[in-house]
Amino acid sequence: MESGDGNKTGSRDVMCPICRSIQNHLWKKSDSSVIRPEDLAITDKRYGMTFEIRECECGFRFAPPSATDQLLELYKELDDPAYELGRESRLAQQSSLLERLRELMPASTSLLDVGAANGMLVDLAGRSGLRSVGVEPSESLAAAARMRGLDVRTGTLPMKALESEKFDLVACVDVIEHVAEPLALLHACRTQLNPNGKLLIVTPDAASFAARILGKRWWHLRLAHVGYFTPSTLAYALNLAGFEVELQWRPGWSFEIGYLAERVGSYIPGASWLADRSRQTRLMGETVPLNLFDSIAVVARLAH
Repeated sequence: MESGDGNKTGSRDVMCPICRSIQNHLWKKSDSSVIRPEDLAITDKRYGMTFEIRECECGFRFAPPSATDQLLELYKELDDPAYELGRESRLAQQSSLLERLRELMPASTSLLDVGAANGMLVDLAGRSGLRSVGVEPSESLAAAARMRGLDVRTGTLPMKALESEKFDLVACVDVIEHVAEPLALLHACRTQLNPNGKLLIVTPDAASFAARILGKRWWHLRLAHVGYFTPSTLAYALNLAGFEVELQWRPGWSFEIGYLAERVGSYIPGASWLADRSRQTRLMGETVPLNLFDSIAVVARLAH
């Protein structure tokens, strides 16, 4: 419930998880009062459906703690069978990110994937010669990775079983926006890095052209996303956690034509026939590269 001064939910101050200020206001009302594990699915397509979202004076948008206190338990129970259906396009995405990391640190020998899902990046890293480990909160997704012989541990960082292990590369691909306390995640990643290691963060850009044009209907506004970064707020969070940005770019992705047609139908009335038509043709499963310039990729190193 919104208070009169715009800085409180009910009678409690709402603190920004980045700058710790309570100078924030309601940006978007909640669309759901009851959240189930399936609402957090990676493949969920109910664009614009979110928790309550507040905007801080620092520019960061976030869901308040009262909305996110059950997130971890929900992620443990999450099962997302449709995730595997987009395997080829997702492998292409992960492969391009891994290639960029290997170029930046050719002598790297190990990688930790945080939020590893069913282990696609762990698999690619292992095939490229890296010692690769993943961490994933969803019990079913982590189990699916282990069924393929991949080292994906069920849980989140910090993880006791990984306390003594260090990695040259730590990847958080489309993860930090799912986390209620992003600084805690960044600090945990820092403890897993070798002194000269690199951290990769990929997350939607709330300041992108697509985000500004679509407003509260932007496709990255989802129940699973509880933190919305811009390039400046991400750099600020990394600095607070003891990192400095080394490289930033806008990553391109790969999509199946059927997936794109279905998503376009969410925005253009009457265009759902595109998805129906694509299902009837062999084009549905074809993968095409596309850069919507709506995400940020950052490689950071430890500040010295």
